[in-house]
Amino acid sequence: MLPDQFQMTVDNKVFKRGRFVDASHASGTSPKQRLSFFDDVRARISGHAHMDDAFKASLTDRLKTLSQSSLNILVVGSQGVGKTATLKQLFGQHEWDHDAIQSSSELIRHELNQLTCWEGLLPSESEKPEQTDCEISALLSETAANGLPLVDLVLVVLDSSSANIDNAYVDIQKTLIAKLGEHAEQRLVVLMNKVDKVAQCIRGEYVEDMMPLDAEVWLDCTSAAIRFHLRENVGIHITPLLYSAVAVQKGEAVRSYNLIKLMARLMVALPPEKRLMLLNQPLSQGDETWRYHDERKIYMQSIENLCFDALHKGARDGDRFGGQLGAFLGRHGRALGDIVSDGLRKQFGTSV
Repeated sequence: MLPDQFQMTVDNKVFKRGRFVDASHASGTSPKQRLSFFDDVRARISGHAHMDDAFKASLTDRLKTLSQSSLNILVVGSQGVGKTATLKQLFGQHEWDHDAIQSSSELIRHELNQLTCWEGLLPSESEKPEQTDCEISALLSETAANGLPLVDLVLVVLDSSSANIDNAYVDIQKTLIAKLGEHAEQRLVVLMNKVDKVAQCIRGEYVEDMMPLDAEVWLDCTSAAIRFHLRENVGIHITPLLYSAVAVQKGEAVRSYNLIKLMARLMVALPPEKRLMLLNQPLSQGDETWRYHDERKIYMQSIENLCFDALHKGARDGDRFGGQLGAFLGRHGRALGDIVSDGLRKQFGTSV
């Protein structure tokens, strides 16, 4: 429970005009684009020769339940930290230039497949700080039809190469923690973008290694400082995630770094019934986007486990054996494991 000074009640009338209605309760509406991941998995299940009809029916019902969810994600940060770049790298096949809905609001709204991404500045960075603060407060106080908060996740994007990044906890504490209330730790994700620039500052513009050891140590120390201040000042435990939406080497934008780790973190942070909706989007394709990461964990395996567990109720960590997804759950588990692995490779457009 947060201290009394961090509790806040807001008037959400300012924001209700732009409210996104939960797709599962909207009548006569349909998703903007084909639900590619769900449809692909459903087709693979239907055509699989080694699954009983009863098991196929249970999986199909499960997919139907999961596909009725919707997501709302708020992305905030200073000007130029890479908020839009991050969204574009995650969901690169979406037509971003044609879908921004701004009107008179300080928050820009992007609508994908039952996913609404809200994008805006922190109030301290806005030309209209009071309006921005009011809109963020109103959005975070909104509830969906089931009575739960409308916004599932709040992403704070920081610039890793900024000289005053360790002061970012002040903005997070004053602007967001108070508005998120007692569920702040579950709904807040802190991101440190542009980690490639740290390596360039330390080693020079044409550094060969994406993340040399000295740059990694500096970033880990900065991340630890932010984590410490948030724990000490507001009592929440959040570890910032280090990544580059578009990493630059030798003066050219070449690839993303730790984007697959970011996707895995977002899936863990989301409510279990909504995790697969994040995969059911127009994701960026190719190894250059998803392959390069810090190798501290096999993040695609984590995503596979979460996906498998969401579909096969009662499963845990994909119930792997010898690295094979679903191997502990018999032939049905192995069959579903193959479907999940192949479906994810197709959705991400990766070769491995």
